[in-house]
Amino acid sequence: MNKKIKIGIIGLTIVVLVAFYFLAQRISPEDLKNAGPSLPLPLLTFLIAIIDGFNPCNLFVLTLLISLMLTESHQRKRIYAVGYTFIIVILLFYFLFMAAWLNIFKYIGFIDPLRIGIAVIALVAGFINAKEFFFYRKGITLMVQDRHVGPLKKRIANLSKLIKRGSIPTLIGASAVLAIFASLVELPCTAGFPIIYTGILSGMGLSSGFGHYLYLLLYSFIYVLPLFVIMTILGYTFNGKTIEKKTMGLIKFIGGVIMIILGIILLVNPGLIGMG
Repeated sequence: MNKKIKIGIIGLTIVVLVAFYFLAQRISPEDLKNAGPSLPLPLLTFLIAIIDGFNPCNLFVLTLLISLMLTESHQRKRIYAVGYTFIIVILLFYFLFMAAWLNIFKYIGFIDPLRIGIAVIALVAGFINAKEFFFYRKGITLMVQDRHVGPLKKRIANLSKLIKRGSIPTLIGASAVLAIFASLVELPCTAGFPIIYTGILSGMGLSSGFGHYLYLLLYSFIYVLPLFVIMTILGYTFNGKTIEKKTMGLIKFIGGVIMIILGIILLVNPGLIGMG
C-alpha cells in the first residue's frame, strides 16, 4: 500500500477516535434513552461476537487446514468431519475461556478499578492489533507467536495426511487435539474481545446467573459462525485458499479500532452500553 495512503488512514483514524472520545464524554445515557430504545444486550453480543469471529488467526488455521486437506482428498464426509470437529472444539474452548473470566469478574465485583483495567486492556490490545495493518508482525504483536507457527503447521500437515487412510473416529480425535493446540497458541491473538465482553457482561447486573452463561453460549455460537460458513463453502466447492497477510492485517485493524472504541466507552461513559 502507498505510504501516503497509510499516513492518511492513520490520520483519519486518530481524528475519528479523538472526536469519539470527546463525544462519548458529553453524551448522557439518559438522553439516549429519551431519544429511543437503547442497544439491547443480545444485539451488543451479536455485534462484538461477529466482529470477533472474523479473527485472522482462526481464519488462517482453518483455511490452511482446508487447503492441505484438499490436496489429500476430495471426500466431503472426511473433510467435513475434520473441519466441523475443529470448529466445535474451538466453540467449547472459547465458552470455557470466557466462563472462567466471567467467574473471576463476578468474584471481584464490577468495581471501578476493574472497569478501568478492562478499558486499558481494550485500548492497548486495540492499538497493537490496529498497527498490524501498517506494520505486520513487527514489534509487539498479538498474532500467533513465530515459535508456534512451525509446530502448528506440522500438526495440520500430519492431520491432512490422515484424510486418506485414517478412520472417521481417528480424524475426529486428531482434529479435536489440533483445535485445542491451536486455541492455546492463539490465545494472545484471540483473548482481547472475550475478556472485554465478559467484563461488560459482568457489569450488566443480570438478575439470573444462568443468564450470563446463556449469553456466553450465544457469543460462542456467533463467534464460530464465520468459520462454519467458510468450512461449508470451501468443503463443498473443493477450493481451499489460505488467507493473505493483507487481509489478516485489515481484519486486525478493524477489530483493533473497535476495541479502542469499546475501551473509550468503558473508560469515560460505560452507561452508553447499558452498564451501571
